[in-house]
Amino acid sequence: MERDGHLNKQFRKEVLLGSTNGSVTEDEKLLASVHKKADTNRDGFLDENELEIWIAKKVKEHFQKAVHENIYIFTALDKDHNGRVSWDEYHVNYMIKQGFNETYAQKHPENHKSLKRKVKEKILLDKAAWSEAANSDPDALNIDEFLTFRHPEHSHVSLINMVNDIIASLDDNGDEMLTEQEFVEMPDPDETNHSASEWKNERIREFRENIDLNQDGKVSREELLMYNDPENPVHSKTEARKLIKTADTNKDNLLSLDEILAKKDYFLGSKMVDTARSFHDEF
Repeated sequence: MERDGHLNKQFRKEVLLGSTNGSVTEDEKLLASVHKKADTNRDGFLDENELEIWIAKKVKEHFQKAVHENIYIFTALDKDHNGRVSWDEYHVNYMIKQGFNETYAQKHPENHKSLKRKVKEKILLDKAAWSEAANSDPDALNIDEFLTFRHPEHSHVSLINMVNDIIASLDDNGDEMLTEQEFVEMPDPDETNHSASEWKNERIREFRENIDLNQDGKVSREELLMYNDPENPVHSKTEARKLIKTADTNKDNLLSLDEILAKKDYFLGSKMVDTARSFHDEF
């Protein structure tokens, strides 16, 4: 141990990045690997800029991978090559991936009585998402709709729906705009990490610096659409700040590996590590 209580670099290298004593989990190894890759100046810590650059890189990779995989998966499922994937084509493939043989997958009863609860819940969620993505045909999706089904964060329709929900819940006077006062009423999704005053101040700063682009004191639907676009670089900065605030116990505005490991569950679900899951939770 170093004097400040952190693991010294040699111990961190031996134990966290290659221990054979079985005391280090795969999750801890993953976090150590990400920390090392994001630490571009190799000082053993992550500052806000390093985190922001890393998260932006992971978001870009996620979107590129999603589009590439979508083409491959869609083509594989479109057995009759008609440019559409039916729910049955998708669902049979899903059942096979769950370990059922092709005969059962093709003929299984729709009520799924024999399936485990977790699998049945996944099917119901998929069916609901399928219905949301289907515009022209409720039983089949084209390649763009299939991308929306698998990755709603790519969908302009999903983005519009999100903005509509925000306006509907916060626009008190019905003018289809949000004032600063209306915006700060947005509920805090993580109350454990904020006091009420801290949350309000963060909302005000976000409104003034990142959303109200023309500085007229109101946010239009167009400004909200730009702000909520998952590829807007402001989100990488916001995520970086949030991660530091959550785990920076010694208040030096840097994240050591030990600080990250102390909050490992939080980081494992963040855009820093699991970009796809983080987006899907949001959408």
